Parts: sequence; structure tokens; C-alpha cells
Amino acid sequence: MSLADVQRPANRRERYRFMVTSASRPFAAGAVAAPLVLPVLGYLSGDVRLMFTVHLFLGAFWFGTAVLGAVVLGPVMGSLSEDANAEFAEGFVPRMNLLMEPVSVGVVGSGVGLAAMMGLWGAPTPSLWAALGLAVALLVLGFGPLHRFTAGMFDEIAADDTDHDRLASLNKKYGMLSLVELVLMVAIVATMSGLRWGF
Repeated sequence: MSLADVQRPANRRERYRFMVTSASRPFAAGAVAAPLVLPVLGYLSGDVRLMFTVHLFLGAFWFGTAVLGAVVLGPVMGSLSEDANAEFAEGFVPRMNLLMEPVSVGVVGSGVGLAAMMGLWGAPTPSLWAALGLAVALLVLGFGPLHRFTAGMFDEIAADDTDHDRLASLNKKYGMLSLVELVLMVAIVATMSGLRWGF
């Protein structure tokens, strides 16, 4: 269903209902379930190799999406006309919002679980503590300002009286914070190297 069939959400619950409607229910169900269920299955399997694969898959997806958003999509959206920007955001924002927050939880959860399965929490190294701190920072960033910006963009594109100036401003802020997210992700990859070599 198109956002032309909805209106500016009155509250958070209505916003998510409209996002699910716009993105399609099967997509929304898969986007939420897969990133959250896979780490649980990996942990319950007791197989470190399987858990590592889940963590690597979700982490690569999260990192790749962050690079794409910060380096490609943000600048492209910023250069579009008002109508083109709104039309692109109509399809992009609901799917990204529904998908990336569960992915981020899945990555962090699978990382913590993998560390536990490998016995790393018994004698945590500085790299492990750094990775945990960066992971928490990424979650705070994703569920805090990045979420507020994407929610604001969704509200504007769902409204009959879209404020294109506000939409452009939110898009610009989202792009800038996406760069911060990318820097944090590069840092957390560096801590993974530290863990590999025992630091």
C-alpha cells in the first residue's frame, strides 16, 4: 500500500502501523524476525562456528548498509528535487526503519553470545570491553537520534502537507550522523582485530 493512503501519524503506534502497511506485512515480519531469531538459534545450537557465521553475516549486512547510507544514499537524496526526494524516501524510510533496528540488536546480541560461547567473558581483554562500549554507543545512536530523524522523515512523507524543508533538514542530519555511525563501526572492526590477536 502506498503512503498516499495514509496520513501523518498521531503517535508511535500509528507510525509503526503505517510503516508496516507501506513496507508490506511479509517484509516487516521477516525484517524483524530474522535478525532476532538467528542469534538465538545460533546460541542454542552450542556451535561456535554457527554463531560466528550468524554474527559475521548480520555484522557485514549492518556495516555494508551503513557505508551505503553514509557514502551513497545520503548525498544522492540530498541532491534530488523536493518531489523526487519525497518519492524516494516513501519507499526507503519504512523499510530501513523496520529492518536496521532489529539487525543492530541481532549483531550486538550475537556478538555478546559469541564471546560467552568462546569463554571470553571469563577474562575480558581491553579490546572486548572496547567492542562492548562501541556496541552500546551504536545502539544508543540508532535507537536515539537516528530513529528520531527517520521517524520525522516518515511523518513528513506520510503527511498531506509535507514540509519539504523539514524533510531535507532531517535527511541532512541523518546523513551526518550516519558518518558518525560509520566511524564507530570502523572502530569496532578494529577491536575485532584486537580480539583476534589477544589484545
